[in-house]
Amino acid sequence: MNLAQLTNWLGPGHTRLLVTLLVGVGLGSLGLQVAFAGEDWVLTVQLALVWLLFVALAVILGSRLPRLGRRRLVIGLGPGLVLLGLGVLLPDMVLFFGGAGLGWMMAAQFVLRGRVRMEYQTAIRHLRQGEYKEAVAVMDTLIKAEPDTPEHYRFRAELSRLSGRLDRAIADYKRVVELEPDAAVGYTGLAEVHAQQADYGGARAYALQALEREPRSWLAAYNLGLIEDRLGYAEEAVKHLDMALAANMPHRRYHLMARFWRIRNLSRLDRMDDAQQQLDTMRRYAAGVQDWLIIFENAQAAPLRGMLEADVQSAQKLLDGTISPDMLG
Repeated sequence: MNLAQLTNWLGPGHTRLLVTLLVGVGLGSLGLQVAFAGEDWVLTVQLALVWLLFVALAVILGSRLPRLGRRRLVIGLGPGLVLLGLGVLLPDMVLFFGGAGLGWMMAAQFVLRGRVRMEYQTAIRHLRQGEYKEAVAVMDTLIKAEPDTPEHYRFRAELSRLSGRLDRAIADYKRVVELEPDAAVGYTGLAEVHAQQADYGGARAYALQALEREPRSWLAAYNLGLIEDRLGYAEEAVKHLDMALAANMPHRRYHLMARFWRIRNLSRLDRMDDAQQQLDTMRRYAAGVQDWLIIFENAQAAPLRGMLEADVQSAQKLLDGTISPDMLG
């Protein structure tokens, strides 16, 4: 992931916060070194600043990562943060605990990276070559060896969706729900597959359960907004799209579609002033249209293309003035 992709993934708000923290900690540490050179307590305060930076980083990344990713983040940063904290609390041992904490964080990255299963790498290679059957077969073998790992079923479900085996994808997502009933990921997958089948009633039921489990998830609210737009539930769609927008959604393409659906449902509610105001805001994310068109060119984006291509085209017409908000209602 390059810097541009990371910025897009984090979202503008979190990116600004992270940059501000990095600059603040760097300048603060440098200022302490210049103004109080030779003081014994300077290193302890500098370590405290680093500790705060890593805590903030963990919170920011954790808000964007799925459940499994958050677990890995805790393993990678948790013990290191504890050691850094001990260095702050015990100034006489600051070098020992500070070095041990930073060392853990660095070593954990190599350990966790090594834990990426060879099977996943093989499956991804097949996926990139359009060999869906072979990719699924790799995951079949892995699941036989580790039948209680929800991430394996989730990944196989994604492969099944790409190959058009929606029945198998549903079965795998239901297995994810059995293994992690308190997590949103299985319900999110079920909602997306049912929406892909144009079963929007069933999709909404699962999407509501996903949002119940992760009420601050932008994705759960975004999916509900999409589904309720299709069902014509205008008030509910506006409500959930507002929730998604308030949750600092990443990627301008998601902002574009959320605001397009919001305009359509405001028009259905005859709130034309609000719809026009939303259109003015939507123009900031006009480049998202091109993002979607690039994605649609990929063969693996066939499910997305089928669901969203017409809306992306309508969003483009709305932006260039070919159609007006009142025509959407």
